[in-house]
Amino acid sequence: MSGGDVLIRDFRRSDSNDLLDLLPRCFAKEFEISGFDPVHMRGLINRAYGVTGRLFLGSSRILGREPIKFFVAEVDKKVVGTTMVNRRMKVGYISAVMVSPDRRRKGIATKLVKNAVEYIQKRGMNRAALHADTTNAPAIDAYSKVGFRPFEQVVHMVAEMNSITPWGGVEEVQTRPFRGSDLPEVYALYRESEDPDHLKVFGASKNQLKAPTWLRLFRISTQKRMVAIREGKIVGSVLASYTTPKEAGTIGALHVRPEDRSRGIEVAMAKAAIEAIRGGGIERVVAVVPSTRPEVVETMSRLGFTQAMVLMGMSRESGG
Repeated sequence: MSGGDVLIRDFRRSDSNDLLDLLPRCFAKEFEISGFDPVHMRGLINRAYGVTGRLFLGSSRILGREPIKFFVAEVDKKVVGTTMVNRRMKVGYISAVMVSPDRRRKGIATKLVKNAVEYIQKRGMNRAALHADTTNAPAIDAYSKVGFRPFEQVVHMVAEMNSITPWGGVEEVQTRPFRGSDLPEVYALYRESEDPDHLKVFGASKNQLKAPTWLRLFRISTQKRMVAIREGKIVGSVLASYTTPKEAGTIGALHVRPEDRSRGIEVAMAKAAIEAIRGGGIERVVAVVPSTRPEVVETMSRLGFTQAMVLMGMSRESGG
């Protein structure tokens, strides 16, 4: 697809240097929070475009189940923008929307997103979703014009490992790593505790609680799910993930049964996730918390986390 002097095409391995140049210039605010390891990124690209990666992605494409699709915007044979689509069941999640600072306000981001939506439609996914910084009014306006509407806000909170406040114990609650046999209970917990608007967009499936094959194959990150046990029952779960010491670890998907909220289980879950991330030699942690979970926001604040950014979730029907 082309528009004027802009060509939207598939990412190629030869685009790696342009991509690594673009990323820190386009995501300066995000990387100030999360960190950035270009060596890790280059390794990820090499694995995705190596023999095993190409075989996996090629067979997935033939079966109509391509898990990720990466597009670039090219001007004068130089990459000036990108976007990515990640298949999440029947939802195409759009991320990595970026345009070189000297090429902005020219409609390139809109072309990239429209191209991503067209791809989602052709691949039979019924919805497109993305997140945008709530302070980025031009991006939100552009997405709105393409048909995206808000459905949630997600707070990103950050803390340095050495400044996290010591926590007290939580009586009668134990934490441990997730086991395969926990899946039915954790899935029920997820359905019961997740925000209804989030569920409406992304749906609910047991497969969503499992690490995708492509994530493990390309070694994108280390993920560790933990659960909280009280009186023999699972009352909470959390997902901890990290890459390298140059990038922040992430605490996400912190769920506690509604009737057990604000009783200290959030602290137990946060503690388990922090310790799992600390084991990877990580020095900074980012907690990703829906704005509809004030008790989790309060818990992270008491542990020493501060708000760094708020993202707006936006979605549209793929045929809309």
